[in-house]
Amino acid sequence: MREGKPYAKLLLHAVQLVVLFSLIQAVNSHIWYTGVVDVEYTDGLPANSGMEVELEVDQDSADVSIHIDGVITFMQWQNTRNDTTIPADSSDEESEFDSSELKPLSELQEEIPIMTKIAFSLGILLTGLAIFQIKYSWIIGIILSGFVFWICINLVVFAPLGYVGGMDFGTGSFEDDNRESTVHSTTDTSPVFDLFKGELELEFTTESYDLGLVDESELDSVVDEAPGKDHYSFLALDGVAGIHYSPFVVELVWAWLVLFFLAPSIVNVVSRTGIDKPQLL
Repeated sequence: MREGKPYAKLLLHAVQLVVLFSLIQAVNSHIWYTGVVDVEYTDGLPANSGMEVELEVDQDSADVSIHIDGVITFMQWQNTRNDTTIPADSSDEESEFDSSELKPLSELQEEIPIMTKIAFSLGILLTGLAIFQIKYSWIIGIILSGFVFWICINLVVFAPLGYVGGMDFGTGSFEDDNRESTVHSTTDTSPVFDLFKGELELEFTTESYDLGLVDESELDSVVDEAPGKDHYSFLALDGVAGIHYSPFVVELVWAWLVLFFLAPSIVNVVSRTGIDKPQLL
């Protein structure tokens, strides 16, 4: 064994404690993420209208703001439509996703702050074990690393899913589970990622035919075959749906990778493979 204090480990644990203490403050006082859905109708009766929904989530709240562009155009479209719907296509594969199985955001807003305090306590314990060079302290280090990683997963994955899992951002047709008011829908999507800024977005373009605008005399023919883009019921929209994480969440992910995973592994390898200085006789 090497003589003296393991200064490299002590320095690492001190930095970890600073990160964990900062995490407690950030979780309690900063926005966790912002979710955005921005839709603009580009063709059809509601053209030049659109809707933007913004969601801000922090420890205490989940505030939603809705802004509608071209309100008059949008209302004219809704007033012109009727309530025509058809049974949903039973041949479509049913999704196995059940939003009821997701943990509600409200529970995560209570649990994540507690997790951060537990992680900080583990960090203090690990530092104490390193000071007194207690054997097998690396076990606590592994537990701490796994716990911080679990906090990252909760902030990045489960917190957004806890809110949006049961929501359905449609095209304004207000479809239910067994009926649909649009037919011949096609959607092109393009994901956009910026991992350094913590921005995940999905750009999409959707085309469909609104049955609420179809005359009853031609309903069957429109349902059987798309009538063409020059038809009165044709709709097209461009949109983007995304999530923007708070800077502290992005920093936490990088901190886990560097300070709680890579650095401890390197320090442990160096300490185990280091050559002891020869002792003078």
